[in-house]
This record gives sequence, C-alpha cells and structure tokens, in this order.
Amino acid sequence: MKQIVKKQFKLESGFTLIELMVVVAIIAILASIAVPQYQEYIARGRVAEGLSLASAAKIVVSETYAANGPSSMVDATKNSFKFKPTNSVKEMTIEDTGAILIEFSDAVAPVDKNLLILYPSNNPKSESAAMDLGNKKPLETWGGAWSCKGNGSTLSSKLLPSECR
Repeated sequence: MKQIVKKQFKLESGFTLIELMVVVAIIAILASIAVPQYQEYIARGRVAEGLSLASAAKIVVSETYAANGPSSMVDATKNSFKFKPTNSVKEMTIEDTGAILIEFSDAVAPVDKNLLILYPSNNPKSESAAMDLGNKKPLETWGGAWSCKGNGSTLSSKLLPSECR
C-alpha cells in the first residue's frame, strides 16, 4: 500500500503592499491636519508668553502715571523699563501715550504681522476706549485697566487671546 503524502501548505500571514500603502496614506492625511494645528497652538503659547512679559511694562506705566500724572511715558519710563529679547518676543517698548508695543519674533508670526499693542483703557471691552496717558487732563482718572482691542495690532486674530478678539 502506498502512502499518499499530503503536502500541507501553511498560509503566510502579513500585510499586503496595498494595505501598507493605505495605512501610510491615512497617517499622512492625519499629519497634514495635525501639524498646522500644533504650530498654531505653539504660536498662541508664545503670544501668551509675550503678554506675561508685558506685565512688567504695565506695572512701570501704572506706577509712572500714579507718580507723575499725565506725562511723556517714554521719558518717565526710560530708566525703569529694560526689555531683554526672548525666542518669542523680539522687542517691547512703551510709547508716549502709555501704550505697550509687543513685537513678536518670526517664530510666532511673519515680520509684517507680528505686532500686538496694549492700550491703557477704562473700558477694556470697547475697541475705541484707548487712552492717551501722555495727554490726559489732570482731572481725568485711569483705573489701570488695559485693552488689546484697539487699532494698530497686526497679529492674526487666531493667535490673539480671547479677550483681544
């Protein structure tokens, strides 16, 4: 009697090339959505850093106004406020009006769209409530509030904190 030898074939398991290509395509699509969102998230964090650094300038302006009343803020704060640039904030200055200009680095926004201005204001929620502390009448008061809603800022609205939109 002859024995019949059966060859058993073992099915190999694994992924086909098409399946791998589909997975790579899905990952590429997800990355194309996630990377810009992540970059915007990082830029918003850097804007928050700039606002945090501006708190020192706010204190200097407030103290100068409290001590000297209406005066040129640049002259009064020249020796009181020194700013050292960071990776996020290129420059921060105080204008004659008491406004604080925050110029962000190109890591945050392009060169022509990187300026945020903080204005002294008694009504921070209003876009037209910016005050000129250098030309105020002595009888007018300023409560020490700040607004970033005035004209002049060039920073993209999607990078601004919610109170500035």
